[in-house]
Amino acid sequence: MKYFCHFIIVVVILSSYNLTAVAGSEQGHRGPLYLSTAWNLSKGDLTFHGNSRFYFNNKTFTHQDDPTTAVTFWDVQGGINVYYGLGKHYQIGLSQILYQDNHKPGKGYNLPDDLFLKAKFGSFLDRPNPFKFGITLMTRVPIAKNHNIQLEPYSAGRVEFGVIGLASFSKDLIYPEDGLNTHLNLGIIHHNDNGKKFDESNIEYINKKNSYEIIGGMALIYPISKFDFSMELYGNYNISKPPPAAYSRHNYLYFTPGITYKTSYWLSLACGFDFRLTKNKSNKSHLLPSGMTNVLPTYPTWRVNFSVKINLISRFQRRFEQKEQLDSVTSKKGETNVFEEIAVERKKVENAELELEKIRDERKRMDEILIRLRKALELNDKKEKSEKDKKKK
Repeated sequence: MKYFCHFIIVVVILSSYNLTAVAGSEQGHRGPLYLSTAWNLSKGDLTFHGNSRFYFNNKTFTHQDDPTTAVTFWDVQGGINVYYGLGKHYQIGLSQILYQDNHKPGKGYNLPDDLFLKAKFGSFLDRPNPFKFGITLMTRVPIAKNHNIQLEPYSAGRVEFGVIGLASFSKDLIYPEDGLNTHLNLGIIHHNDNGKKFDESNIEYINKKNSYEIIGGMALIYPISKFDFSMELYGNYNISKPPPAAYSRHNYLYFTPGITYKTSYWLSLACGFDFRLTKNKSNKSHLLPSGMTNVLPTYPTWRVNFSVKINLISRFQRRFEQKEQLDSVTSKKGETNVFEEIAVERKKVENAELELEKIRDERKRMDEILIRLRKALELNDKKEKSEKDKKKK
């Protein structure tokens, strides 16, 4: 009940600020802000995320009817994510964009925006190995009233599909989040927008082919005590560009340094700053009014990100309780001796896993030998039987 109350409080706070964003790793306690890890949640784990990002800029431009016009561009997005571990290698996720500025006259926001469904198959390579691999399947379900939004990656307003390959590395084989870890993502998105009609300001455009884009990036995370310091590089490349009516037709590349503060086993807070590395290309959408095409950029020059991660049901509780026990022992035996014992015990566990893997490999090899011997004996019996039959004749 206590955790449920904390959960409600955080949701209310996030909703009041309208600063949540659907982005980020599904790891409940740690992980990158944008990229996904190849590690799965443990079976039965349930995590909740509230993510946010915003950008604003003041601009002046010349218009045919008004020589000088000032305008402030805002781009705020907010949403929630829920992830559940189905098994050792399987997990599912649901992400909902609750709020998205759409820059339209009148009601200038979507509430709610689109829904994302995700299925991840990860944590492959069971044997003790610093590398893990996985794959994520994603579907975007259009719920929002408006799509093709300025300053945001292209969305067609149809059911879209994506597949993303995942790779992660950590020297810590027992608790990979506790060691220096790196992550790679590479995938493709099918926008399913062939025949899509863009109709705005009595101007109509119809797309004549499907749009595809490659998305990917890399992340480096350095954990120390209660903090994780991260660096991420992510972007896209349009294989088949969106139609001329789209606001976001260019490729982008962002660099995001970030920091995560782990308050306890069930709650962590993260913050990151996006810096666009690609050139500032003007938005050339056919839907923009005259005079605006050279003012509005395709993507924000910078963005600020916030994230809160809550472990509703998590194995981290067991680890946290174990750490509390170790802390109590430390006060009695001395910090140095305790951590030496921890290192020794961890090494024993690693060696035991390696020995177990060797035994499995040896058993597999013996099974293969037995199969070959059985086949050889069966073949020999057939030959003997065939010779006996010949002698009888």
